[in-house]
Amino acid sequence: MEYRSTRFSLPSSASPSVKKSTLNPSNFTSLSINSPSGSYIPYYDTYPENLTISLELFQTLAIERLKILKTIEQVLARLNTTLSTAPTNKKDEIEKLLRKELKDKLNHLKFIIFPSFTGTSSIDLQNDIISHYILRLAFCPSEEERRWFITHELELFRYRFQVLTKSEQLDYLNDSSSNIKQFYELVSEEEKRQYKDSLISSIVMKGLINPSTIAKSFETTSYFRVRFQHVPDLIRKRSCFLAHGYAYVSDNDIISFVLQHFRMNISYQMTCSSKKYEFIQQMDTRIESILKMLRKKRIHGTQTAMVAFNENEQTETITFEMLNGLSKRSFPLCMRYLHDQMIQQHHLKHLGRLQYRLFLKGIGLSLDECMKFFRQEFVTNGQMNPAQFEREHVYNIRHAYGQEGKHTSYTPYSCMKIIQDPPPGVNEHHGCPYRHWDIPTLKQRLTTTYDINEETVNDIIDKAKQHHYQIACQIYFEYQHKVKNYGVGINHPNQYFNESRKLLTGATTNQNTSQI
Repeated sequence: MEYRSTRFSLPSSASPSVKKSTLNPSNFTSLSINSPSGSYIPYYDTYPENLTISLELFQTLAIERLKILKTIEQVLARLNTTLSTAPTNKKDEIEKLLRKELKDKLNHLKFIIFPSFTGTSSIDLQNDIISHYILRLAFCPSEEERRWFITHELELFRYRFQVLTKSEQLDYLNDSSSNIKQFYELVSEEEKRQYKDSLISSIVMKGLINPSTIAKSFETTSYFRVRFQHVPDLIRKRSCFLAHGYAYVSDNDIISFVLQHFRMNISYQMTCSSKKYEFIQQMDTRIESILKMLRKKRIHGTQTAMVAFNENEQTETITFEMLNGLSKRSFPLCMRYLHDQMIQQHHLKHLGRLQYRLFLKGIGLSLDECMKFFRQEFVTNGQMNPAQFEREHVYNIRHAYGQEGKHTSYTPYSCMKIIQDPPPGVNEHHGCPYRHWDIPTLKQRLTTTYDINEETVNDIIDKAKQHHYQIACQIYFEYQHKVKNYGVGINHPNQYFNESRKLLTGATTNQNTSQI
């Protein structure tokens, strides 16, 4: 999408932030990424006001940041982990993969992933903050979009914070440019000695048992006193000491406090922004068209180099008689469930037919074979008469294959498209099982209908509860194919099918796979 070199000013009324603080361009010079404090990560608690940038830069910054967030999503799905749960060796692997995938793909935001990159600090930070607020603006309308944006901004923030040294992290907390400073207190040496036994107990609970290691760790560790509600994850894991409504958090765990505060701040501001979005839409139709494009790119991708579905990759000849066997071996759960319901009920409602028909087209089922399959289930095995099938379904099937209407060959739905689509209603079976089934239903069907062992079911349920739906799908894939650490993130049902066929036919070149 190209625009003329029109320039515009982003006023405070368009900002998603409800804080009454503003960001003056002259202040950027105090936030140097090469400063001794190392506090080059903006906290995004001030918004850009009366800054004038071109529409081209507006779009470029937004697309670059979206590339970063999408790549983080795909890398974490590929490794079946999150930055909060990944062990140290896997965090190193995440960092390497991110830099590999984004190499030569960033210009204005390069220093976010490559901290050693040197440029004009004030301009870089300005671009960082503006790009964040553009995406915040784009993804504030719906709850699903807000949740996606917040989740991956948190992962990006965690990645950048963990790259800092411990002293730089402490300097960041003390940076007066962020209002986080008012929510914690550094524990004095006297208070640290007073609670020594209790603080040491929290160290033991993390797995350290050697007395000399514990003593050394305690002496060299700084502790922070924060309100207990600011570190719910540490309390849940019993990784901190509690006293008088306060949690005593070590410098190794302070990232939990920072992220929780960051999450609360950005969640509140985005909720407020969603209520103003109608006004924002009326500001400038050019901006609105860019925001719509960003939402579409979130679903369909930003053309990063990660493995994705390739419609021209099919080499097998698929016939409709093969579908029953293929559904058990190579279909993702969403498509396997649709196929099962088709066979059992000899019918699918409109949204289910759309989702499943395009998937079948994507795996290589020809138009003739697809027509035979639907005719057999609807007419031969079902109760629909041939005239009704011809009248209601033949045109739609041909249309999906580009043989009717505008002769557009429609592409199969991606995971994000399916996840974001309306949830299934009564007697509807489309959607993503990990997103749209309630937890008891998901657990019962995985255990009873699909005969998956308890440990794997619990892993899938855990990821579904955390809204990591594609990681849950990855776990299902690895269980079905008896592999571990399969190094390809699942982001498309047809990509799932392609990877399955490669494994089952011995055509995979994935070197990271290990057999269970």
